[in-house]
Amino acid sequence: MRFATPIRRSETENTLPLINVVFLLLIFFMVTGRLSESDPFVVMPPQSSSEVPPGERDLVMHIHADGRMALDGRAVALEDLAAEVARLLPDGGAVRLKADGDADAILVVGAMEALRDAGVERLNLLTVTGLP
Repeated sequence: MRFATPIRRSETENTLPLINVVFLLLIFFMVTGRLSESDPFVVMPPQSSSEVPPGERDLVMHIHADGRMALDGRAVALEDLAAEVARLLPDGGAVRLKADGDADAILVVGAMEALRDAGVERLNLLTVTGLP
């Protein structure tokens, strides 16, 4: 019996389907991936030994070291915080507080009290893990 010798393909013909698959995977991950929104300013949270994961869709409040505050990416004053939270969470809910480690503790506690007065049921203070 004689078999026909297979036709040799060039190197580029063998890698073309692989390039197509990689390109399709790249497009798939770009379309299905989710980018997180950026914070309104840089906050270095205090360190903690706790590793509790934050909630999926809570309000996020930022407190900068210089005293600036933001609620869900928009600047807010301490006096207006309770009204803004009551507007965004009419039925009560959860707030994730991301305070700078160098922020004034009195300001952070004042914001926590304003959140409590606005009807927030759960407050998570976000920290980084790993003590030095």
